[in-house]
Amino acid sequence: MQLTADGSAAAADVLGRIATALDDLPAQRPVAARVIGAADDLRSSAKTLGEVVSYDPALTAKLMRLANSAYFGLRGRVSSPSFAVTVVGFSTVRSLAVAAMAGLDDESALPERFWERSLLCAVASGELAPRLGVRAPDAFGLGLLARLGQALLHRCDDGYRELVASSPDRADLLVAESRAYGVTHVRLSAEALASWGFPADMPEGLLQVARGGVSVPLAAAVSAGIEISERIVNPEHRRAAVERLTAGRWREAEIEHLCSVVTAQSEELSRLLA
Repeated sequence: MQLTADGSAAAADVLGRIATALDDLPAQRPVAARVIGAADDLRSSAKTLGEVVSYDPALTAKLMRLANSAYFGLRGRVSSPSFAVTVVGFSTVRSLAVAAMAGLDDESALPERFWERSLLCAVASGELAPRLGVRAPDAFGLGLLARLGQALLHRCDDGYRELVASSPDRADLLVAESRAYGVTHVRLSAEALASWGFPADMPEGLLQVARGGVSVPLAAAVSAGIEISERIVNPEHRRAAVERLTAGRWREAEIEHLCSVVTAQSEELSRLLA
């Protein structure tokens, strides 16, 4: 794929390396790549997608543990990959496959607390989604991948670690990324999903998140999910109003309790998906 942005020659070089990495990832985890393709195929059923997943034992194990978690309310009752696909939804299966393909669960190759933030965002987005008219699995799946661009920058530019260290607040980090690369990690996440053939509403949702827009319900769920994950991880985070991000569907007075719920659920999922 090609990535272009206004920036220096050094930035163009980094984006070029990211583009190459995105092209190479499917060959490194071919079954995960097949899962993504099958999930995008309108002819696929839960049975056929489950059969494809079953060719990757590690991915199958994660899918089964997730489907049997308290988060989905069927603890101990999901006995097959096909049933697990039905429980968690195609979008979540697709996102798990991307996480596996991109090595997003390898903490040694990722920014500090990356997986923790990603899980918190996924769970929070899923919890927020119903009031916004969004399917919880869709918001969960997209929230899980909202920071994919950070992992790509971390791997393809040694200077990204210093940039993150000097930008402890998320808003500062986005500004620093724009200056250094001409794009933010959220936009890179969107570009990656588009390059892998995700349904258009997912990369388009992340593009709206990157622009600070919340008029699309899926984007609103993920934007608010990011906000909640940052509040949990970084107490010094400069807060954005969740009430504004969700067009009044969620009140600020509800968020402290929601943060507790999200923290507990994400801790369980972290243990199950490790």
